[in-house]
Amino acid sequence: MSRLIRRFWLPGGLAIVALCLGLGTSALLKQAKRNAVLYRLPEMPDLGDKTEALRQNVAAADQVVRQALKSGRVNERFGRKAGELGKLYQANHFYDQAIRCYQLATEFDPENARWFYLLAFVYQEMGENESVTPLLERTVDLAPRYSPAILKLADNYFKRRETNKAQAYYKRRLDLLPGDPYALLGLARIALDASQWETAQAYLEKAIESDSKFGVAHRMLASIHEHFGRTSEMEQALDRAAQCTRFRPAPDQWADALQDVCYDTEQLLVLGSKAVASVEIETALEVYRRAMELDPKNPKVYLALGKLWVMLGQKKQAREFFEKTIDLDPKRELAYLQFGLILRSEHKLRQAEQMFRKALDLDPSNPKIYNNLGVSLLEQERFQQAIGCLNKALEIDPEHIEARYNLAMSLWGLGKTEEAIGQYYHVLQLKPKWAKAANSLAWILATDRNADIRNGDEAVQWAMVACKGEGRKNPEYLDTLAAAYAEPVILKRH
Repeated sequence: MSRLIRRFWLPGGLAIVALCLGLGTSALLKQAKRNAVLYRLPEMPDLGDKTEALRQNVAAADQVVRQALKSGRVNERFGRKAGELGKLYQANHFYDQAIRCYQLATEFDPENARWFYLLAFVYQEMGENESVTPLLERTVDLAPRYSPAILKLADNYFKRRETNKAQAYYKRRLDLLPGDPYALLGLARIALDASQWETAQAYLEKAIESDSKFGVAHRMLASIHEHFGRTSEMEQALDRAAQCTRFRPAPDQWADALQDVCYDTEQLLVLGSKAVASVEIETALEVYRRAMELDPKNPKVYLALGKLWVMLGQKKQAREFFEKTIDLDPKRELAYLQFGLILRSEHKLRQAEQMFRKALDLDPSNPKIYNNLGVSLLEQERFQQAIGCLNKALEIDPEHIEARYNLAMSLWGLGKTEEAIGQYYHVLQLKPKWAKAANSLAWILATDRNADIRNGDEAVQWAMVACKGEGRKNPEYLDTLAAAYAEPVILKRH
């Protein structure tokens, strides 16, 4: 190697290239650094089957990042742009691409806690929990008052059995949010693991005091009552838990904001479904409407909106959405089923029957459709046909408790009372506290014309089951209880 070459040699021969191109070594090194970073950026995934809005937004955000890298220094601004692109990928479930963007964001915008947190969130979604702890610790260092990160870190420590750290962070969240049920639940779990039953109970009672609909706390409290042999209190706690909505994760502004950059219809439908389950109606409506704007010819969006309007008791709006669903996809059996349910609720039984039969033509193995067709026939007093449909539902799904209840009703209507009673017993073995079934059985036992069937004492027993909890306010159940009490008196007078 000549003296000149040795004098200007740098790793990779960069100095020689610089001499040949007339570039300074410093400029060439900067260009090499940009090229290295460019190589780390993810390539755009195939978006051919996605919405136009998603394709346009990903392309635009990707271009912004590459332009920032090309035109300027690899700095904090570039890190922010990479992080924004990561959010877009994460919101639309392109996790591999999101990870690469967030890794760049944490490197070049290292004082922004959000990138560390969202990267941890992605890893957790993918089940890579080993990477989560240091990222959450860094998040809390940078944003010590962001309570969702503190809760997530506490939960993470609890899963790793680092109990002392978990306890410290649950208490830290409580300092920020006094009475927070999620932190109190965490502390109760730690206490239970240590067999500190009274301490756990105190935490759970405080959680319920903060949020009476916190079902998971009621269920855990029931296990404590069971431990101490308090059967009545356990049953009350379980009853309260059953009346609560599905468990909802704690509010998380940074994660929730991802919804605003979701342009994938399927993901929006999932988000809407979660919002419905959590009874967050405004959120569900917003998400579904956004999906409709993005994908106006997707029948699943209209079906979801129709079901939501049914839940809200708005049958007219629901019907319009189900009709639109069928218009877009005449083979969408669930739209016929839902439309039939509306017609049945309006006592348009023949029209409802037609809808259920159309649904069955498309999905002949769905027990729910057979059950609802059976009910429409039952309400028309076509008992024998109803029994056929309901038996078919039970042939497909022997544990379909609604179908078995309706079969009992149909058998009773046909005059096969003893068979009906046998079905009610079967139902109540599966669901012993089901008020509707208990009331129907009690009424037969209290009022049947056949004296051999009437049984006042047992009628009272089942009527009392029906009248527990919310049933105390149901006049029909109270009437049954009165009839049940009257039956033994009638027998004594005779």
